[in-house]
Amino acid sequence: MSRSAGLDIMRAHMGVFDKYNLLRADRLLLVFALALAFVGVLTLFSASRSAYAEIPYYVRQLVWFGMGATLAALIVCFDYRFLVSLGPVFYAVAIVLLLIVEFAGVEAKGGQRWLPMGGQPSEFTKLALVYMLAWYFTTIRERIRKIHYFLLTFLIPAIPGFLILKQPNLGTAMLLAPVVFIMLYAAGCKRWHLAAVVIAALGAAPVVWTQLKDYQKARVMTFVDPASDPQGQGWQTIQTMITVGSGGMWGKGFREGTQTHLSFLPEHHTDFIFALLAEEMGFLGAASVIALFGALLLRGVQLARGSPETQGMLVGAGAATILAFHVFVNIAITIGMLPVTGIPLPFLSYGGSFYLTTMMCVGAMLSVNIRKGMFTGKGAS
Repeated sequence: MSRSAGLDIMRAHMGVFDKYNLLRADRLLLVFALALAFVGVLTLFSASRSAYAEIPYYVRQLVWFGMGATLAALIVCFDYRFLVSLGPVFYAVAIVLLLIVEFAGVEAKGGQRWLPMGGQPSEFTKLALVYMLAWYFTTIRERIRKIHYFLLTFLIPAIPGFLILKQPNLGTAMLLAPVVFIMLYAAGCKRWHLAAVVIAALGAAPVVWTQLKDYQKARVMTFVDPASDPQGQGWQTIQTMITVGSGGMWGKGFREGTQTHLSFLPEHHTDFIFALLAEEMGFLGAASVIALFGALLLRGVQLARGSPETQGMLVGAGAATILAFHVFVNIAITIGMLPVTGIPLPFLSYGGSFYLTTMMCVGAMLSVNIRKGMFTGKGAS
């Protein structure tokens, strides 16, 4: 065995924090993430043309990118087993922050979601849940196949989910479900247990409907028939489809969009950023960005499956699910396939807390492949 390989094995067992992990990070995933970040800054540069902000959105986004990249690098440097061991701590901190928002949060845009000092704890909760579930599953191991341990899993997201729904923040609360299901599947639970939960959830749909706010019900109804309220709840659905369709095959050109820059489509720098992209870059540009997202997520799944330990596989799967949910739901809303709800698009939508979460998910996906390189004495492929 070479000396370098021996040192790698030693680090694999002893290194809680190792800056050399950055040299082993998967370059392919990094390329995809950086490419999407670049597209995001360009798109926000275009969006800034129609905005009246003291500091342009794309400049702020560059700052968030720098902060997010720093957090991602820190996650890569830490042994993911150490971070998983802190899962209960992350979870407890998330609950405390959500409680602060509940009793002393700042209200804006129809919801009480922000801390008094800034930031949305619901974003931090996403990754905290991933590490908490990874800790729980690796603690109970094969006992997840027993029904009571399986059902106990759902108590973990129930508390933060309830607090997030009260803000109200339906989009983020919805995300918790696929994260739990994917991680349960990866942890090796019985498939019929999952199927039973899905059937029960479908049966409970009428009850859930009665608990929705009036504006949330209106969004669903106008999704079915946007023309029923074209100047109200149906406005965004109608305008986003017009905006996307107006781009045609080749687009109107960079910074030449009219639907967005003339403010027909609100929030085109946040939740509807993909519509601006489709209008200016056309079908080919939009399809290329979707392909980039697909490549990023596929590579993330490959790294998770190739992780030498269950903990790494669970963390990678959970982080990839967070990004995949946002990508799928945001684009589906933009093209009129789902009702409008507040789901931003990773790398492209403007927003500090969400951008930090996006970059931390990238760091989590990168971290799970590091130990594979340590055991072989080579960097990540």
